[in-house]
Amino acid sequence: MGIMDRGRIRTSTIRNAQQGRPGRPPVRLRYLLLLLISVGLFYATRPPDEPPGIQGSSQSSTVIQPGLQTVVPKPMVSDPVVSEFRIKRGDTFYGILKDLGIDDDSIMALASKRLDGVSLSRLVAGKTYRVISRNDEAVEYQYEPDETRIIRVTFDEDYPAVSIEAIPYTTKLVTISGTIEDSLFRAVSDIGEEPMLAMDLSEVFAWQIDFFRDLRKGDSFRVLVEKIYRDGEFVRYGRILSTQFINSGNRYMAFLFQPKNGRSDYFDEEGGSLRKQFLKTPLKFRRISSGFSRRRRHPVTGKVVPHMGVDYVAPIGTPIRAIGDGKIVMKKKDSVNGRIIKIRHNSTYSSAYAHMNSFASGMANGVRVKQGQIIGYLGRSGRVTGPHLHFTMYRNNRYVDPRAVNVPRASSVPKRDMEAYLKLIDDRMAVLANGELEAGLRTKD
Repeated sequence: MGIMDRGRIRTSTIRNAQQGRPGRPPVRLRYLLLLLISVGLFYATRPPDEPPGIQGSSQSSTVIQPGLQTVVPKPMVSDPVVSEFRIKRGDTFYGILKDLGIDDDSIMALASKRLDGVSLSRLVAGKTYRVISRNDEAVEYQYEPDETRIIRVTFDEDYPAVSIEAIPYTTKLVTISGTIEDSLFRAVSDIGEEPMLAMDLSEVFAWQIDFFRDLRKGDSFRVLVEKIYRDGEFVRYGRILSTQFINSGNRYMAFLFQPKNGRSDYFDEEGGSLRKQFLKTPLKFRRISSGFSRRRRHPVTGKVVPHMGVDYVAPIGTPIRAIGDGKIVMKKKDSVNGRIIKIRHNSTYSSAYAHMNSFASGMANGVRVKQGQIIGYLGRSGRVTGPHLHFTMYRNNRYVDPRAVNVPRASSVPKRDMEAYLKLIDDRMAVLANGELEAGLRTKD
């Protein structure tokens, strides 16, 4: 372009400005205007910035994407915490719930409630209760009035709700066997079982075996028993369904069976009842210090006199059981016998229990007692050198050796039930046997 051309362009531009008409902007200016418009639109449609200080916080915003459901974060809830407490003497239902922050009106309403014969306000010292809490706030109170039921009180915003339900247990049927070295307790412990199994086993054969003096080294037992669990933890033994005890070469068998229109009881292989009229002993697993004798030197007076009974040594407070059903015909305390109870069982037999530490509640002349019922507790009252029970039996009002008394059986399996009973013992014998029994064993009635 020559000098004339450049001058023409400049003159034309000035003329347009003077006439008030806008001239066409140059190309670079157009690009700059478009860029500014785009930036303005971008910031106009962008969400406002977060306030200062919120960046990096734990709060989250809800993001909605096409085709996805909106997710709203839930508030954090802590896991429940279970705390267990032991009830002390003087603790009350009101005090426990008050400490949990429950209002007085709710506590009083709960305390007056009874569910299945259970009063919510009745607590037993030594038992435990549980409190379940979330976020340091109690949401549930639990108490077990016995081994079968649990009381639940749940706390919500409106009003506490109460329920009572069965404790969930699991029962397993197991076979346990052992051999006697020195005692039944030791034999049970050696195979990893609890002492209560020995107690239960001695109860089954309480009429056949005197566990104070009859056990011999090498005696053995095999038991088919229920073991009861809660949450996978062993709680207690259930029923002994059948058992075999070999004592001094004699084999004793017991099978739990309930005849029609009758109660469950233990019977032998022939259907005869193991429950005789009297227990073998009034105590469980204790030592005999003196037996029945026509001539014995008295440990206090030094004189040789008859000892017309059996002395059982045991710790003070050991429960004493009535050996059979009967009526109390004497309850007193004197300087020789101390606290003593005498029971008449029938027109032929009576029994007496001397040197008690105390009488059981409800014992009085004329009161009827049941076999196995606790009538008192062992002590050292009267003329004695140490704590023991002096146990005496009478036949037709004459002294007899308690260990030599033979009494008839209780009722046997009724004939109408024998077929079912024989089928039952065949099945249980197969479980107990676990192979051939030793040769030479004798079945003792």
